[in-house]
Amino acid sequence: MKSLRILLLGAFILFGANAVSAQSWGIRAGANISDVNGNGFDADSKTGLYVGVYREIPLVKSLLFIQPEVQYSQEGFSTDTQDVKLDYLTVPVLAKIYAVKLLSFETGPQFGFKVSDNLNDNIVNAKDFVPSWAFGASLNLPLGLSINARYITALNDNFELENGFDNLSGKNQVIQVGAAFQF
Repeated sequence: MKSLRILLLGAFILFGANAVSAQSWGIRAGANISDVNGNGFDADSKTGLYVGVYREIPLVKSLLFIQPEVQYSQEGFSTDTQDVKLDYLTVPVLAKIYAVKLLSFETGPQFGFKVSDNLNDNIVNAKDFVPSWAFGASLNLPLGLSINARYITALNDNFELENGFDNLSGKNQVIQVGAAFQF
């Protein structure tokens, strides 16, 4: 129920804030490099993709914006026993500051909802809801194009590995590198 409320709040912010006239829509896409890090968790990173839409809502003209997003994100990792693939619907709600017109920084919470996985539930367990924090920067080029990078880390352990001797747990970590186009 709590996850549904967060998803609805994100959708309301993204789609319902039509009162501000200087809003901008955009699309983003790029590569994910994801991994899991934790107490005794030995995993290798996996590469996937992300694609999504965002809306830039000004709070302080030309300086501070709220940027809610909805995106599909392919993530995962490899262990000795399994190649894990996870698909998420993520809802970041970021504060974005333009240092200069060419360079911006962003940070804020991200809420991930697991859509699908290929897990062997007897070995690796993953939570359906992943609250995370995102940090990023963008190089804003002419004609609405930008190149961006983002680091996202889960706030709680969201993976458990049962290896027969003890239970190991870890947090999801993602590096995103991609491009965005703002309309």
